[in-house]
Amino acid sequence: MTLDGYFVFFQPMSGKSRATSNDNSPTTSGTSSSSATASNQNGSGSQQAYKNGEYVGKSTATEWGNVQLKVKITNNKISQITVLKYPDTHSHSFKVNQQSLPIYRKEALKEQSANINQISGATETWKGFTGSLQSALMQARQA
Repeated sequence: MTLDGYFVFFQPMSGKSRATSNDNSPTTSGTSSSSATASNQNGSGSQQAYKNGEYVGKSTATEWGNVQLKVKITNNKISQITVLKYPDTHSHSFKVNQQSLPIYRKEALKEQSANINQISGATETWKGFTGSLQSALMQARQA
């Protein structure tokens, strides 16, 4: 577990893009969802019927700054998640977010919900990511 945390947060970063989207290739190499912890707390885990379209989640405050996502629904499923805003003013938070956001995005696409596992060391990012994602998905259900 200690090594998983090391690899998630201290591997050289590939790419410096502020926004990430669903390209099916996370910017982290050698990491997998097995590095996620079992502290899953958000959502019900059941499949939801979403309306097609694009939805911007609320900007969710974290200790280090705000996280905001845009979600694209195609064929009633989450097809793309774009990170519009994330904390990047401190070197540490920038590195953590560059490593964890692609993993969170991949897991949310797999689960088709905000019901995703938290990565040790990226709790604040998880709170912001799942909060904004849940907001966007609520809009997609009500549309």
